[in-house]
Parts: sequence; C-alpha cells; structure tokens
Amino acid sequence: MLSDIIVIAIAGFFSGIIKTGVGVGAGIFLLPTLSIAFPAKLALGLGAPLMLASDVLGLRFYWRQWLAWPELRRIMFSAVPGLILGAVLLPIIPGHVFRVCVGIFGSLYALSMLWHEFPVAVVLRRLFKGLSEGSGKTSAYVFGFLGGASTVMAHAGGIVWSLYLIKAAPDRRIFVGTTVIMFFVTNIYKVASYIYIDLLPWDNLLSVLPAIPMVFLGSYLGNIMNKRCDSALFRKIVLCVILFLSISLCL
Repeated sequence: MLSDIIVIAIAGFFSGIIKTGVGVGAGIFLLPTLSIAFPAKLALGLGAPLMLASDVLGLRFYWRQWLAWPELRRIMFSAVPGLILGAVLLPIIPGHVFRVCVGIFGSLYALSMLWHEFPVAVVLRRLFKGLSEGSGKTSAYVFGFLGGASTVMAHAGGIVWSLYLIKAAPDRRIFVGTTVIMFFVTNIYKVASYIYIDLLPWDNLLSVLPAIPMVFLGSYLGNIMNKRCDSALFRKIVLCVILFLSISLCL
C-alpha cells in the first residue's frame, strides 16, 4: 500500500539523519515510528534493512573514522554471541508484550538522557560505575555482548554500545563512525536472521526498496549536521521525539 511505503520512507529519512548525525537513537526512533503503522515485530523486521541502507552511506562518510582495530575487534567479536542469543529469544516474546517493553525502554532511556537526576539514570550510573571504571577490555566485552542482544531484539544496540563509546571514543566523528561500522556488520546478520525466522517476509522486504532514496537523503543530511550543527541541541531534540513515540507505544 502507498500509505505503508510513505510511513517507511518518513521513518527511514529521519533514522538516516539520526544515524549519521548523532550515531545513537536511530533504532529506538525507527521502531516506535514503524510500530504506529505496523505490528511491533514486523516493525522490528522492517527496521533492519532501512538501517543497513543508512549504514552503507554512513561508511562512506565515516570511513576509517572509528576506534583502533584491537579495541574495535573486542567489542565487535563479543557482540556475536549476543546476536545469536537475541535471535533465539525473539520468537518467544509475544508481540504485545514486546511492543510495551520497547515503549517502556525507550521512555526510560530518553528521560535518563534528558534528566540526569532521573532515578533510573542514577541507578544505571551506579550499576555501571564499577564496570566503566574497570578494565577497558572487560567493558568492551560486556557492552559488546549486551549490545548484540539488544540490537536484535529492539534495535537498541547503539544505546548499549554508546555507554562504552562515550568514554572510549576520543571525538564525535569516531563515536559515530564506530557505531556505523558496528551496525553495518550486525544489520547484515539481523536482516538474514529476521528473514530466516519469518519476522521479515520477502514481500515486506521488497516494500522497503522504494524508501531507500529517502534513507540516503537523511543519511546525507545527518552527516552535514554532524559537521556543522550544535550536536548537544540536536541530541535533545531527538530524545524528545523518542520519548513521545515511546510513550505512544505504552498507551
């Protein structure tokens, strides 16, 4: 249907801006947006090829602007068992439960980032304090694994990986570049696994193709914004949108 293609195109456009603009939050934006028009699990499936398309262009903009190979290798390889675990658990979770869980997760995440004294944010900082101050290798392995599982189940891997990258990445370009290459690799796996477990039927996969130009346009604009705009303000706008859409999933 034309209306479905329009929804996919709009979601892909803004997720492309977020992906290459700030590096984190594209999946959390994409999933609630698509879930307004599609069942939650189908929305999850449709999000993977959209993000993979933005990753392709993102690699061009951020080529070699990522963590040094030894550090990147640790977080990337440790994501593999998380990816497998996520694919195993995903078919078990009921659709309505999954939708509400995504809404709650997105709401809590956005509130935690917008309001640093939000109780959830305080608890998370305490939980991860020892890990973030400990061995860099241990942090990479733990966050890599958790991000792998999160990206399969809710396109939320960037959120988990960012907890590590916010300290490990020396600047904004390397932060985004690392998330782009991580998502490029994991989104290839996600598309294949979603097709295999019938979360992404072939006819729905084909419906994504007309929206790809909008994804590319969004990715192009996101790269420009990353270079020129106040990233702090842009991040707050994105978080407000995530909060609004996530709350809508819980209603």
